[in-house]
Amino acid sequence: MRPLPLLAVALAAACASGPSGAPAGASATPAGAPATSSAPLGRTLSASLTATGMTTSRLSGTITLTPLDATTFNVAMDLRSGPASKQLPWAIRPGACGDVTPNSEIGGRGPYGAIQTQADGAAHVNTRIRVKLPDQLMHIDIMQSNSQRDVILSCGPLAGR
Repeated sequence: MRPLPLLAVALAAACASGPSGAPAGASATPAGAPATSSAPLGRTLSASLTATGMTTSRLSGTITLTPLDATTFNVAMDLRSGPASKQLPWAIRPGACGDVTPNSEIGGRGPYGAIQTQADGAAHVNTRIRVKLPDQLMHIDIMQSNSQRDVILSCGPLAGR
């Protein structure tokens, strides 16, 4: 028996995986559209941060990420009870809070600028980041310093609204 040409196999697989029972007028994803595992466009993500107890800091607050396109997010942070007048690194990391895998920042360290706290330990930040977020469990960590990235002051699971 002669094997089917590769094109025929690919066409058969595409037909078999197409939508079944779709309403009239419904269309599938256009041919050539990129498959992505990013967070869905238009879905706002947020985290409620709580102090971890790793230090005496009681840093807490909220961070909201609003997508502008597939890899650009407007970031709004409202933080309180942090260390006074400090620059604190932050990052989105895979997994749940408590996972302190070294160098696990999604997109590397580059996208995340430091958070500058005020004399009362509060910080209000509005910025943009460019990063491709995977469609998986993620959390936000705020760290003690660039040299102490394993000391987490505050953490919160990132969830869609």
